[in-house]
Amino acid sequence: MYPTSGATIRADLNIKVEEASAAERFFIARFVMPPLSVEAKSGTYPKLSIAAAELATAQSTIRERGGSYGQVSRNWGTDSYDCLDRGLEEPVDDTDVKDVGRFFNLEASSARLTYRNVMLDYEKRVAAQTFNTTNYGAATNSVVAYTLANLATIDFVADVLAAIDRVEDNLVLPNTIVIPKAVLTRLVQTPKLQQWVRGQLKGNNEMPVNAANIAASFADFGITQVLVGRARQNTAKKGQAKSMAQIWPNTHVWVGNCNTGASTPQDGGSGFTLYWNAEGGFFVTETYRDTARRSNMVRVRQNTTEKVTDGTAATLIATQFTP
Repeated sequence: MYPTSGATIRADLNIKVEEASAAERFFIARFVMPPLSVEAKSGTYPKLSIAAAELATAQSTIRERGGSYGQVSRNWGTDSYDCLDRGLEEPVDDTDVKDVGRFFNLEASSARLTYRNVMLDYEKRVAAQTFNTTNYGAATNSVVAYTLANLATIDFVADVLAAIDRVEDNLVLPNTIVIPKAVLTRLVQTPKLQQWVRGQLKGNNEMPVNAANIAASFADFGITQVLVGRARQNTAKKGQAKSMAQIWPNTHVWVGNCNTGASTPQDGGSGFTLYWNAEGGFFVTETYRDTARRSNMVRVRQNTTEKVTDGTAATLIATQFTP
């Protein structure tokens, strides 16, 4: 439990926060790196690699009478994680509560907006881990650069099919494509993708080329979802005019395996958001009284780490995108 004296976990405020769906529709982090509960704040776990553990070696032998079979000798590796305590607080002043209370619940509103701030940070961390060549190896350039001048020849289908093959070479079945919003906007205008989607789904010329239909068009190759990175953040300093920027950069498209049903990292999947379950949950909203300030303090926190557990379970396409 959080060590601050007097803090109360507020499940009722969590409910109000989670019903604020307008902002959450922009967030995809929890689908790219699904939450996975862990018993310890930090730890080490076993990890098998294809080569060292001989996971893809065909080496059975014929046994002669009185003889023995061939043997395999596997080497185990390890990996580790360390959850970090992050959060944000907002004071809800008694005077403000009395002043605006006739219009809306100020405490619930503060919780909702603070929760959104914390989710933005979480989205940024997952995006940084996902579009990261350190985690998934060097990105493969798209066959044709995703520029406006190349609309007629951009071949997203060829790029994705090649990416699926690269992941399958590691004995993993990719099920997810992650595309930044600006990249998707350009891709849906390309003739080759339009023809592919409408041909695969046997649709008419009016069939929309959107994330759902793109995912369906690659269903025979194992893809079940296309996640679109729409989230934006204000990069301006406090007091200045807003300056909005995409959280998911236009540099890459990610193709890999997201395992939302895993109970341990060994169940497969490219990565997870490991959260320490002794701290109350994935996201925790709580309040405490600050008498000196005549305020109720609203806090949203999480104790997590965004961990790529299997870098071979995904690959990156370098879009060569230009505005």
